[in-house]
Amino acid sequence: MKTNFQKPTNNNSFGRKLRTSGAVLMAALTIGGLSSCDNEDDEPILDTVSQQDRNFAITASQHTNAQIKFGELAMTNGEDDSVMDYAQLIVNANMESRSEFEAIADGKDVEVSEEISAEMQAKYDELAALQGEEFDKEFINFQIDLLNDSMSMFENQIDNGTNFTINGYAEKSLGIVKDHKAEALLVKAELGIEGL
Repeated sequence: MKTNFQKPTNNNSFGRKLRTSGAVLMAALTIGGLSSCDNEDDEPILDTVSQQDRNFAITASQHTNAQIKFGELAMTNGEDDSVMDYAQLIVNANMESRSEFEAIADGKDVEVSEEISAEMQAKYDELAALQGEEFDKEFINFQIDLLNDSMSMFENQIDNGTNFTINGYAEKSLGIVKDHKAEALLVKAELGIEGL
C-alpha cells in the first residue's frame, strides 16, 4: 500500500499570517476607536476629578443634608397640609439624591459632607423656634431662597466642572431643584404670602 505524503503548501502559512494581521488590525481599530470616544459636543469624556468637582461635592452634599433636615423639621413644626406635603417631597427626593451622589463620590474617591454648613445650621435653629402658621411662612420663603442658591450651585458645576459623571448628576439635580422651586411657589401662593 502506497501512501502519498504531501508537503504542506504555503496556504496554511498564509492563513496564519492573515489571521495575525487581522487581529493586529482589529486591536488597532479598537484602541483608536476607544481613544476617540467623545460626547455630543465633541468634548472628551473626562473621568478625572478637578478641585471644582471636589468643592461641589462638599457643597452639594451639605445642601442635600440641609434639605432633609429642614424637611423633617417642617413635618414637626409645620401646620398647613401643603407645607407638610412639600416637606415630605423634599425629604424623599433628597434622601434618594444623597444615596445616588454618595455612590458616585465613592466611585470617584471624592469626599462628601455628613453635615450642613454653619449658615444653614443658624437658619435651622431660627426656624426650629417657630411653630404653626408662622413657621410655614418662614420655612417656605427660606426654601425658595435655598432652591435659588442650589440652582446657582448646580449651574456652576455644569459650566465649570470637569468630571463627566459628577456633571451628569448636577444636570439631573438641577431639573429636580427647578421642579421643587415650582412646588414651593405653589405652596407660597396657597399660604397667601405676597411677593411671588
